[in-house]
This record gives sequence, structure tokens and C-alpha cells, in this order.
Amino acid sequence: MTDFNELRGRFSLLLCGSGKNDGAKKSMEHTDKLTARHIAAAAEETEAVLSFGGADKIDLIFKRLADMAVSFSQSGSAYYADEGVRELIIDVLSKMQRLYNIRTEPYGNWWYWEIGIPLSLNKIFTLMYDYADREMLNGYMAAERHFNDEIKLTGANRVWESVIFAIRGILLGDGDMVRAAVAGLADVTATVKRGDGFHSDGSFIQHGNFPYNGGYGRSLLQELAPMLYLFAGTEFEIKGAGDIYTLIKNSYLPFTANGRCMDMVRGREVSRCYEQCDFAGAKLLEAMLVISDIKGHENDMLKSRVKPQLSEEFFKYSGAFGAELAYEVIHDDNIEPIAAEPYFKAFNGMDRAVKHGRDYSIGLAMHSERIANYECINDENTRAFHTSDGMLYTYKPNEPWADFFWQTIDLCRLPGTTVLKGTEAKPNTPSKCDFVGGCGIGENGVCAMELNPAGYSLRAYKAWFFFDYEIVCLGSGITSSDNINVETIIENRLVADNSRFTVCGTREAQGYNIKGAYLDGRHDIGYYFPEEQRVHILREEREGKWDSINTRTDGKTHSGMYLTMWIDHGRNIKDASYEYIMIPKCGEEELKDYGRRSGVNIIENSPWIQCVNKGNVTGIIFLRDKTRSAAGVACDKRSIVMTDINGGGMDLVIADPTQKQSNINIELDYSAKAVSECDERIEVIQTEPYVIMRADVRDAGGKELRVRLEGIENV
Repeated sequence: MTDFNELRGRFSLLLCGSGKNDGAKKSMEHTDKLTARHIAAAAEETEAVLSFGGADKIDLIFKRLADMAVSFSQSGSAYYADEGVRELIIDVLSKMQRLYNIRTEPYGNWWYWEIGIPLSLNKIFTLMYDYADREMLNGYMAAERHFNDEIKLTGANRVWESVIFAIRGILLGDGDMVRAAVAGLADVTATVKRGDGFHSDGSFIQHGNFPYNGGYGRSLLQELAPMLYLFAGTEFEIKGAGDIYTLIKNSYLPFTANGRCMDMVRGREVSRCYEQCDFAGAKLLEAMLVISDIKGHENDMLKSRVKPQLSEEFFKYSGAFGAELAYEVIHDDNIEPIAAEPYFKAFNGMDRAVKHGRDYSIGLAMHSERIANYECINDENTRAFHTSDGMLYTYKPNEPWADFFWQTIDLCRLPGTTVLKGTEAKPNTPSKCDFVGGCGIGENGVCAMELNPAGYSLRAYKAWFFFDYEIVCLGSGITSSDNINVETIIENRLVADNSRFTVCGTREAQGYNIKGAYLDGRHDIGYYFPEEQRVHILREEREGKWDSINTRTDGKTHSGMYLTMWIDHGRNIKDASYEYIMIPKCGEEELKDYGRRSGVNIIENSPWIQCVNKGNVTGIIFLRDKTRSAAGVACDKRSIVMTDINGGGMDLVIADPTQKQSNINIELDYSAKAVSECDERIEVIQTEPYVIMRADVRDAGGKELRVRLEGIENV
């Protein structure tokens, strides 16, 4: 028979930890600071909410009560078993029943009534179970059911619903309710072909067409992990726990860097002052640690992957239990820290790509007719205009980072983008273009984006070629009749005040004519131009407040120093182009000799083809449905191809960024003796006197198709 007291004890452990090591103390210090502020403001804020409280304010009161309940229940906390805290929690709960009960009709955002408030209430009553009378408990549980008595949503919302049902069932001793919760969790990690959920390439979509691995997807993992732990070894055990490691590898680890979560998959959460990338990263790592510690499923390999990303910042945001696990991992010499080998990965299900190199990581954000530019609802993320117009951001371990990036950076000049100067973009809007995607081999990759911002005539073909050492950035066919200057933003970086920026070139009245530039100090980033390029450079201190992008604010004015570089293409232009190379890990002396030793060869940058070669690796973007050739590869449809000649053979990968083609025909200027590996969608028609193959991309969803040819010879 189920021992609900034992399950309640397990959930209490997940909320408060056991106090077995100093990790819990680090987390406890942060929680106690919050509790101190909550206690000081509780009476006044509760009365204000009772007089007239929006749904968000009611939710906030319960969230703060949950923090206080954790402090009250943690051995070692300054508020452990504090009678005053207990009385305050019970008193506020009693008063708030006037607003959250079975007679209340919801108003404002539905999420608070059905999900936000119940999540907090269930934590409170788990920890205060021995102090709250049964009438109050039953009243609140009935109110939860009043607002939602059915698990019906998708993605992260479905997990939240299931968690609410599970803990409510434990509190009420209702096994059927717990079973319903477990059933609700059964398919949340299953892959989908379209819409909300996980896609086969690791993409996670929420709200129909927004990338959200680090937002709603983060919340999904953050809530699922405790449920897996809670029910392990019981009659309610959630099956398929082994698959969670594949999910973490494909959908979460690629978006973590230096303990932070890449903003390009966090949606409108980037505008929240209380949930920046370090918070999101800590919550993801905490969930991974909890999963890696599930009895019977212990996973030291996952702990080894998490270990290099654990820092003091982690303990600011982790719960006590996660902090204890992190402390154990940090101090366990048997767990070797394992950093990811360099790799490139395209997420064509959501128009994103990542490159993890040696001591740096890169995120690329695009959008198409399938994926919207940026989400802005509930007065959040109001100025994220060009965040998916090809924003390219580099993360490095020693660089300065701050939780004021988004309200201080110039949101009309984001790195990697091509924009109409100073223009805004309508939110929640897909592009009219279908040609967006990428493919890769190992640490090398290529991405393409046809740009046409809604409401403007501007069009451009943008391309990024990721090699072992550098990223080659190309633009072609840049055309506009909008009578506004077109700019390509090379860089817009939050920099250390004492960093030195040097250029190789001459200063002109309207900018610099340069071949290279270098940002030193903790940055060590180089920029190289194959042909001398006129570039504008601005170093400025910028100020901003959170209420410029979100109604929730900390009330402070923040400032940061930024270095911006851009190319001004002019206005009313036709078929303009650009070529520049970014070297994320570079010494100043290396940059001086870069052009001679790099081996990078830009073969073509036109409205027909964009092609770059380095050594044995070549990336080719075919931009027209007409047979054209470059670097020994001919193709008859719009597509992206990458080749790597090695070991006497060739690896070839192809993808259809339009996700609309049926068959793509490829011919090579090579013969081959054998085909050793081949995707089932690729038909190798002949290998001599030259290779001909056909790729069936019908309903492939942008999937990368691979083939390995042995014994190749150039014909």
C-alpha cells in the first residue's frame, strides 16, 4: 500500500534538502535573505492584494509564502521552526482564501489560477502539513480543482498540470489522482512532427512557433526531474527514465555554456529581471543533477558533463537539494569534469544552431515562415526586434557578463544581423521566407537565412560557415527600396572597461577602412576582412531600465560599456554584399598573420551560390531551383550541402532548408569505389564515372541526410 507520508517526506527533501553538506548552506543563505524581505513586507503587501490584487500579485504572495515555508522547514536556517514565521504563513493563508476559493471566477492571465498559484500552494502545504488545519488544506485543494480538474495542455504546461495533480494527490492521500498525474507525464518527452513539444532534432517549441528549450522547455525538465525522483521505486514510478539522458544530450546541454543558458531559446523570459541566463542555466543544471541521482539510474557521466559548469553563481539560484548534489559532485575527485568535444549542431525544427568550440560557444538565431521572430505577450519582451534576424552571439568563460544586457544593448543593432537602421519589428511574426536552416559534419557547419522583415522590402541572403577556428559570415543579394540605410552589424558586445580594441587600417571621415580588428583582455576575439572594408566603430556606455522591455522591473537604472561595429550599405541598394570572418579565440599576433595561414577560401558569394572552403571541408548554399555547381558539387534545388574529404573518402551531408522540396539531385566531380554509409532517404544512382545521387527530402522537416563515399577520385 502506498505510504503517502513517505512520498510527502521525499517531496520535502526535494524542496529543503537534508542539510548533509555545505551546499545546502550556500542555498539557504540566499533563501533566508528572500524570507527576511518577505517577512518585512508581508503584512502591507497582503493587505494591498486583498484590497485589489491582480492575478500576478496573488501568485506572488503565494510564491513568497513558499519561500518562507522552505526557510521554516530547513534545519540550519535562521528561520527554522520559528513560531513567528509559522504564524505569519498560516495567517496569510487564511486571509488569501478570500481570493482563491471555489467561488472565485478567474480574471487576468489564466496561468496564475490554474498553474502558478497551485504550484506554490502544494509546496506550502507539503512543508506546513503538520501546522495547517485540514479544513484549510481541503479548501485550497478544492479551489485548485475548481480552476482546473483536467490534465489537458501541452509541453511545459502539461508537466506543470501533472505536478499539481501529483502533489495534490499525495496531500489528500488520493492514489487515483497521483496515477492520473503520472499518466499525464507519460508522453511529454515524446517527439512531435509539428507544433508544441520536442522535435527529432532536439528543438523544443511552445506556443506554436517559438523556440523555447531554455524557457518552457527548461521549466518542463525542472518540474519533471523531481517527479522522476519522487516516484522512483514506487507503484507510481514513471517509466522510460533512461530516455531522459538522450533528451538532455539533444535538447538541453547544447544550449548551456559556462553555467548559463543561451538566451536565443528562452523566448520572452529574457526580458524578466528575475530570470536571466544564469538563473535559467542553474535551474537546468540542477534538474540534471537530480535526474543523475535517481536511485537505480545514477549517472556519473551526466554528473561529469555538469561539473565544469558549476560555479558559485549556481548556489544563488539552486534549491537546497540541488545545491547538496552540486557540492558532492564538485568535491568528488572520482567524478572527472568532462567538457564537450567541439561540435556544431543545427536545430532546423526551430531555426537555431550552436557551435561549441575550444573555450567558446556560439548561438545563432534565425526565423522563417515556420518560426516567428520573437514572442511578446503579457507586456513582456516588448523590444526584441531583431533577435532572430541572424543574431550571432559568442559566449566565452572569462568575459564579463551581467544581468542587464537586454535593457542596455542597442536592440536595433544586434551582432550578426542585417537591418534597416533604427527600425522596429512587429512581434509574434513569421517571415515570408522559407529558406532557413543548416547542416554540419562534426565541428564544422553551415547555416543559411533568406531575410525579408515583415512590412519592408529589404531582402538578403545571409550565410555562416563554422569551421574549427573561425566563422565566415557572408551576405549577398542585399536589396532594399525602403529609403532607409541598411546596416550589417558585425559586433555589439558588452566589454570590460579596460579592454583594448585595435584596428589594422586607416581612419576615414565616415569610418575605418580596415583588414582586421582585435578585442583584447578577457575577450581575445579577432575580426578579419578578406577585402578591405569600410566599417563604423562605436564604443559607448549605455544605460537602461527593465521597464523599457517588461512591466516587471527592479526599479534601477543599469549601465554597461559596449563595442559596436557595423557596415553601412547605404539606402535603396541592389545586390550589395559583405564578407567578414570572426575568430572567437585569437591572439593579436595570430590575427596579423591570419590572412596568409588561415586556409579559408571564399569561392562564391552571389545571389546564386554562397560557398566557402577550408582545407578538406566545404560548405555550399544553393539559392536557386536551377542546376548550378561549386567546389565539385552540382545541385538542382535550393539546398545546403557540406563535404569533408578525409581518409581517402568523402562525408557529404545535405539539408532542405525550405522543408518543401521533394527530391534533390546531386552530382559530384568525383568517382567512388564504394558507399559505406548512407541515409535511407539518399539513393546513390551511380558511383562511376562520377557520383550521382538523389535525396528524398519529402516531409523530412529539414533533416540532415548523410552519406559516406569511399575511394574517391577527382574526375
